[in-house]
Amino acid sequence: MSKNIAILIPTINAGGAEKQASLLASLLSKKYKVCVILYSGEAKTNEANVKRLEEANINVIKLFGNVFTKTNKLKSTLKEKNIDCLFNYLTKPNFIGAIAAKKAGVKHIYNGIRNSRIDWWKLILERIAHNTYATATIYNCYSGEEYFSSKGLKKEKAIVIPNCFPDIAEPIVRGERDVKHIVTVGRFVPQKDYRTIIRTIAELKELRQDFVMGIIGYGEEEQNIRSWIKEFDVEKYINIYIRPNNVQDIVRDADIYLSTSLFEGTSNSIMEALNWSLPVVATNVGDNNHLVIDGVNGTLHPIGDAKGMAASIARLLNDYELRKEYGLSSNKNLRDNYSMEIFEKRYTKIIEQ
Repeated sequence: MSKNIAILIPTINAGGAEKQASLLASLLSKKYKVCVILYSGEAKTNEANVKRLEEANINVIKLFGNVFTKTNKLKSTLKEKNIDCLFNYLTKPNFIGAIAAKKAGVKHIYNGIRNSRIDWWKLILERIAHNTYATATIYNCYSGEEYFSSKGLKKEKAIVIPNCFPDIAEPIVRGERDVKHIVTVGRFVPQKDYRTIIRTIAELKELRQDFVMGIIGYGEEEQNIRSWIKEFDVEKYINIYIRPNNVQDIVRDADIYLSTSLFEGTSNSIMEALNWSLPVVATNVGDNNHLVIDGVNGTLHPIGDAKGMAASIARLLNDYELRKEYGLSSNKNLRDNYSMEIFEKRYTKIIEQ
């Protein structure tokens, strides 16, 4: 007998969790009756996520009002639709959704934590929901599971299912060129440690000059980034792209991907780099060591290691065959471990157990 599945998420606006939730809904709808419930019914929506749900004929239910009204509506909706399994995404749905589902008699309640670090008050709510109400919590990264288990969330109720990557590109073999392109993509926030990126480029220019660096993103650190570029005298080596409408074209045209984050879960931007068959130089944080296998498709470095990352990039710039080998290995790692087929099988196994 087919099971009834619900997915509760704050919105289906742009964002990694929202994209993964809509992908999950569309995949599960092939076998189960699925509905998506939006906790913040008044919020903006993302066109791609909406289209994905519409194409899968998934019913989207929006909640309105204060927290009590939404909780009661959620509880009644879960009862009316005879939901067998509820997947929650992010802290507020995890807490409210788990309580409402328990009261509605939902048999299987899975919370979802989508990062390796969260604010202290969110941690308290997550711990209560996980330990008391949820069947289990699904983490999208191994580093997150390890961290939150150390913070009091019961380890025996932890499941890790990494993000999936839709429509993985065919492997790319790039030609050699005189000026190689290095690229990074991310919000301009302290977490991404753009100062180390600028320092890495400053170290690299002392070793060779046959490259250009593209920094793609937007955010609060923009002026700091521009200031650091001047401070380290690398204006001629760096281009900044603010919210370009051709991000994937720029990344696909690159030769090397660089990431200097201070912490991560499963990095969506590194996954994009793997998709486009790029060798990756990155800090060894979060689940980067699952995406970047040191010496196989890139190199991993300690946080802030500008000199070491510059040396790794210089080696790649100097060796076309190594760039090609690492790039093809990147695409294979994504295909072997982060495909939609693997993602679907892991969730179906949970539902059917």
